[in-house]
Amino acid sequence: MPENTNKLIFSSSESSSDLLYATGFQASDPFLYFEVDGIKFAVMSSLELQRAKNESKPDVNILDYSEIIHDVAERNPKGLFNYLVNKYPSLDWHIPTNFPCFYADMAREIGMKIKCENFELFPKRSIKTPDEIDFIRYAMNVTMKAMRRAENILRESDINAKNELIWNNELLTSEILKREINIECIRLGAVAKHTIVAGGLKSAVPHDTGSGILRAHEPVVIDIFPRIEKTGYWGDMTRTFVRGKASDIVKNAYHAVYLAKEGSMKEVRVGAIPEKLHALAVDIMKNNGFKTGKDDIGYYGFIHSLGHGVGLDIHENPKIGPKQLKPFELGEIFTIEPGLYYREWGGIRLEDMVLVTKKGFESFTDYACTLEL
Repeated sequence: MPENTNKLIFSSSESSSDLLYATGFQASDPFLYFEVDGIKFAVMSSLELQRAKNESKPDVNILDYSEIIHDVAERNPKGLFNYLVNKYPSLDWHIPTNFPCFYADMAREIGMKIKCENFELFPKRSIKTPDEIDFIRYAMNVTMKAMRRAENILRESDINAKNELIWNNELLTSEILKREINIECIRLGAVAKHTIVAGGLKSAVPHDTGSGILRAHEPVVIDIFPRIEKTGYWGDMTRTFVRGKASDIVKNAYHAVYLAKEGSMKEVRVGAIPEKLHALAVDIMKNNGFKTGKDDIGYYGFIHSLGHGVGLDIHENPKIGPKQLKPFELGEIFTIEPGLYYREWGGIRLEDMVLVTKKGFESFTDYACTLEL
């Protein structure tokens, strides 16, 4: 999309990452944002007016609701759309794909020319600014501290006669470990939701968040992705641990995943093709004895993409997987997270985050890969 395309968003920046990206202003209530020929505007009520002026990006023009719509009864979405129709009667407006249908219909009914096309409203979002790079680096530091908390708890846990883990004199469950991880994130100014602590056979399902008692000598996949409250940017990393002794199949699978992570990461550079990195990871794991495929029950092996961009959304561009042919660009940040999943014994996933640099890449994940604890 051309940079000077006229854009329209009506949402809260808490629920719209595009809106937060455009304005830099965090608000839980919806407000109107629009761009005309590259000039940015946001309309604010008296409740948020001064805060918006203080906290928004400097290139956003903050408009006072009461000054552009004098009739109190008209200070609603329809009144805002009428304001735009009257001020810019001939313009086409591009809206994001998650623009509420109710409001899009309302805007069209009063004569606005609304277009919703399947492309990014802000295509430069994948190219991170120096500030954004610092925000994500900080988010990764929080993530690693939360992972350290989880690893330490597993290390401290005892093993009873049933091979169950005991911590603080009680059975250690996925729920308890997730709680400790999430509390650590809160202490550090972040919110973690849907944290994954999947032990045993549950680790064979990539997005199973895990439940129940954690056991010794079985893989435990821990995937932590907190969002920093102050900035809205995310961290994301995964490690797999075994408290006790891993079986040979788990050790071998872990080694294959580790080689795939390291091998594909070394190919990250400006101009590299995401699809080729994914294929390389598949080949490395296959050559180490772990095939990917489908049988009568379902899929097994490496059953997801190699990675995804991270920023104001936990999953955004670039995508690193099959048929992803757009070359990497300087300043993109994304995960590298190969995994293997087999219903017979469980799963392994290792996930780091990297920045594309002039020299190749920088890893934001300074955390060892250790299987047995």
